[in-house]
Amino acid sequence: MPRPTLAGAVLLITAAVAGLAALFSDGAGAQSPAGQSPTGQSPALVFGILETEQPPLVDMRNGEVAGGLIKAIGDEIARRTGLRPLYRLVPRNRLEADLADGLIDLACGYSPDWLPKVAITRFSTPILVSHSVLVVRRGDSERLRTLGDLAGRSIGAILGFRYPREVEAAFIDGTWQREDAPSAESNFLKLRNRRVDAILTTDLEADYRQTTDKTWAQALTVLPQTVGDHEERCANAPRSPLPMETLDAAIEAMRADGTLTRLRLAATGRAAS
Repeated sequence: MPRPTLAGAVLLITAAVAGLAALFSDGAGAQSPAGQSPTGQSPALVFGILETEQPPLVDMRNGEVAGGLIKAIGDEIARRTGLRPLYRLVPRNRLEADLADGLIDLACGYSPDWLPKVAITRFSTPILVSHSVLVVRRGDSERLRTLGDLAGRSIGAILGFRYPREVEAAFIDGTWQREDAPSAESNFLKLRNRRVDAILTTDLEADYRQTTDKTWAQALTVLPQTVGDHEERCANAPRSPLPMETLDAAIEAMRADGTLTRLRLAATGRAAS
């Protein structure tokens, strides 16, 4: 067999290199079917979850989001839109910035009043309606029956949380004395331990405790007057992979087929208050 010339050897090497380059180029540029990533996974939809969230909205286990109403709604939105849900814990003071910067795609369970830096056009159709309520100790319920009975008293609130306009006005003018805590659970403990006269919470949290914790239900009571109604929505980041119209369509379908009612009932023990 004749030995290859120097020129022939160069041609063989050049062809081999070109073949390898083409192979890697084809692999890098290939598109997976149905918009999937090259690994076969659906594109991710990253939900921002506040680090301080607690049941019934979010269940945490070992520092990760494991369940709760917001996760259940998020999982269902992702399923209906063909995306893969991921949940990222976010400090309260970073939520709006992380949406703007594209570090998270969706933050669900918020009224536009609570996230004033997010454009109103980036909020979805409502996923649920909640009501702000005041909770007092059952032993005090005979003398603390109305909002007026709480004048001058200490009211437990959540640090950094924006309340309805009338509530904020009562804090500013001194009608109520605001006592902040880092979470809803901290506020309930402060109320039980007589460190505040009442606490502000939502009917979602009140329903959850009344239906899942007999000790709580026997010790505390909810005043009949609500102090604000909230249409809670999903804030959709400008660079979210989920178009607003697709998000709204998924939520409306969940409302129409009873999914939102079913998920709320499973998380709080009541379909609505």
